[in-house]
Amino acid sequence: MSGLRRLTSLVLAMVLLAGLAACGVDQKKTLRIVAGSEQRAVLEQIVTPWCKDKGYTCEYDLLGSVDQARLLQDGSTQYDAYWFASSVFAQLGNTEGNLRHVQPMFLTPVVFAARPEVLDRMNLNRDDVTIADVVTAVESGSAKVWATNPTQSNSGATALFAFMNHFAGNGPGQPLTQEQLDSPQVDEGVRTFIRAIDRTPPSTGTMMEECVAAPQECEAMFTYEALVIEQNQQLVQQGQQPFRVVYPHGGIAISDAPLGFRATGAADAEKEKVFTELQDFLLRDAGARSKLLGLGRRPADSIGLTLTNPDQNVFNPAWGIKTDIREQGVTYPAAPVIEETLARYHTRYRRPTNIYYCLDGSGSMSGDGWDGVKRAAHEIFDAERARVNLLQTAPQDQTSVSIFNSTPQPAKTVTGNDPAQLKQLEQLVIDYRPGGGTDMYACLKEATSSLQARHTADNKSLIVLMSDGQSSGDEQGALQTLRSTGIPVVSIAFGSADPGQLRPVGEASGGAYVESGNLVQALRTAAGYK
Repeated sequence: MSGLRRLTSLVLAMVLLAGLAACGVDQKKTLRIVAGSEQRAVLEQIVTPWCKDKGYTCEYDLLGSVDQARLLQDGSTQYDAYWFASSVFAQLGNTEGNLRHVQPMFLTPVVFAARPEVLDRMNLNRDDVTIADVVTAVESGSAKVWATNPTQSNSGATALFAFMNHFAGNGPGQPLTQEQLDSPQVDEGVRTFIRAIDRTPPSTGTMMEECVAAPQECEAMFTYEALVIEQNQQLVQQGQQPFRVVYPHGGIAISDAPLGFRATGAADAEKEKVFTELQDFLLRDAGARSKLLGLGRRPADSIGLTLTNPDQNVFNPAWGIKTDIREQGVTYPAAPVIEETLARYHTRYRRPTNIYYCLDGSGSMSGDGWDGVKRAAHEIFDAERARVNLLQTAPQDQTSVSIFNSTPQPAKTVTGNDPAQLKQLEQLVIDYRPGGGTDMYACLKEATSSLQARHTADNKSLIVLMSDGQSSGDEQGALQTLRSTGIPVVSIAFGSADPGQLRPVGEASGGAYVESGNLVQALRTAAGYK
């Protein structure tokens, strides 16, 4: 399986901006944008050319929905504009009302996408599919279905609320209430449904990339219509079979891509002018609207999901794309209900996970490297920080940490989510002093053996491997063990790590490869696979 898209480093972004200032770039006309991976094509093909043509400097980072919400909640002034995938996480991040001029830029529904033969097998290859039909098909286990982790990615969150509304018996215009969230009907319904999902990658872009690369492991997925259109165009060009989409009538979740301005105190008036010009361009300029349609984004002012004279090379009916849907999209609940729902995803809904961390403690990790590991351990193993990051440990989870150099240390394992015990895992990292050589393969073998002994049909297993150096040891033996067991490994290349060794680990295990200079973000991304 191909790895995660390279994560953008916030540190590098700050260095870049400082370099631009030093080169004489007018910071009053520099707009710093943070957006979800879903907006990559729009930023590359529409926003960046517009900025260049206007003489503005537009820089952007692609971060997950949770990262954006956390930055906004923490009062960060690093970005001038926040571009969420939908109003779900925008609500969570903007509780203090720090964003101005928040407007939806375009619409794209969350669809169920699969190859036609898979839809046939699931009895979903037809026009009259309801949300109840999709629930039945997914829970039947007739196909391997993926959805993004709803606590990390908007597409997973919006889909989750669509199905929760279904279990609550709500129509599209009726949001989920706290009373309904507490009801056994909703609790049991969503728990059964979520546990039928085979894999939950942390971002929509990552999921599409990995799903295309591993069709035997990912037969169907909940994702954005616009991303399916983008991917299908590439697949057709490559002579490959495209996906076909299904709209779950009675529970269609629509992402509205809200874009808002954040006053940072530095040249606010000038930056705000650039922002409102950009927003006006995207919403009203005929050329921009045409380009957005060409990327599969529907106008924000369309009636339902209807389009007049759509380009069928984009909104292709052969792919199941419909342009005459007048159905109202799901209404999302208030922010407190959203927060409680996402917390319960980890503590009640998802399958229990046995997760084993193999952390490189060799001599090359001394200094900044190990300081980064300690910061990451705090974000994951401190109960309060895990709650903020929406990465809570469940009562039935088992979490193991082994620090390795030339040999792996005996793993420390915590069963459950007692804060004091989880804190001991953080303390294990804090107390360790890096030294010695590097043999990540020995730790992988230990992790595989341990997880195999604990595996049951009701839980998931995951290995998170982090290393910054080239490893000695039994590479072929470890890779063969991973292939035979099917336990996924998220391998994180940190610093000067050799991707030629770490990438095959992810591929052999059906896991993922992450390359990042921000270890806190990388380990949080990996933990999001739970």
